[in-house]
Amino acid sequence: MSDTLDIHFIIGVPTFNRAHLIPRIVQSVQEQKHSNWTILFVDDYSIDNTKNVIQEFSENDSKVQYRRMVKNSGVNAVRNRIIEEAKSLDSQAYLLLIDDDDYLAPNSLVLAAQNVLKRPEFTWFSLNCNYQNGDPISKISQYGPLSYLNDYMFGNKIRGDLTHILRLKSLGNERFTSEFKNGEEWYFWVNLSLTHKMYAINNAGSIKEYLEGGLTETGINGDKAIQVLKFKIDVLEPIVGKKNMAHQYVSLAKHYLAKKDFLSANRVLREVFKSSPFYLRQYRHWLVLFLAR
Repeated sequence: MSDTLDIHFIIGVPTFNRAHLIPRIVQSVQEQKHSNWTILFVDDYSIDNTKNVIQEFSENDSKVQYRRMVKNSGVNAVRNRIIEEAKSLDSQAYLLLIDDDDYLAPNSLVLAAQNVLKRPEFTWFSLNCNYQNGDPISKISQYGPLSYLNDYMFGNKIRGDLTHILRLKSLGNERFTSEFKNGEEWYFWVNLSLTHKMYAINNAGSIKEYLEGGLTETGINGDKAIQVLKFKIDVLEPIVGKKNMAHQYVSLAKHYLAKKDFLSANRVLREVFKSSPFYLRQYRHWLVLFLAR
C-alpha cells in the first residue's frame, strides 16, 4: 500500500530580483512535516544576488535546485521552463507552483499528499491561499470536484487565487501563453480544465504577500487591454460560444470607443447584437457610438 511519503512534490518558484525573499520560501518548505520534496527555482536573469543566495542553499541541501534563464523572458516563459525542468527531475512527481512573494502554509504538503492518495482519479488539486494575517484570499463556495472553466472563468463558485498542484505525468502540451510575457495565467488553467478535473481542498496551501512590483499591484497588461480582450475572445469563443463572450466583446467596444476607433467599435457591437440582443450593457455603448457620429 502506498504511503504519503511516496508522493514527491516539486515546488516550482519563478523568481526575479527578490533575493531577500528566498530564505523565507526555503524555510517554509524545510519546515513541512512531509519530507519528500524538491524546491526548483528558475531565475529570470536577476541582477541582484538571487543566484548566490539560492546556490548557497543548494550547496547545503541537494533538494534545493537552481536554474537560470539565458535572458529576462517574463514569468510565463519561466513557468514553462519550470514544467520542463520538473519533468526532467521526476515525471512522476506533483508540481506545486508558487510565486517568489509566496511561501507554503504549515502542513500543506501533508494535507496535499493525503488527498492525492485518497483520490487517485484526480491529477489536479487546489488548496486555498491566505493573507499573512490568516484571512483567506480564496473564496470557494463548494469544495471538492470543480471546473476552472465553468466555476471560475464562467461561474461564481471560485474567486481569488488558489494554490495549484499538478501531476506532471498528466501534463501534455499545456503551457502558459507566449503571447504575453507576464499575466494571463488563465490561458494555461483553461486549457488544462478541458481534459483535467480539479479537486479543491479546504485547507491553506500557501501564504501570499502582494508586494510592490508584483502582477496584482501593477495591473499587468493594462496598457494592452485591446490585445488582451482579442486574445481572450480568440481562445475562449471556440470553447464556450459567442453568446458567453458578450461581456468581453462589449469591453472591447468600450476600449475602441475610448480610442475613437468608431469603425472597430461598430463592428464589435454588431457581433454582440447578433448573438446577444438582450445583453443590456451593449446599449450604452451604442448610444456613445451614435452620439459620436
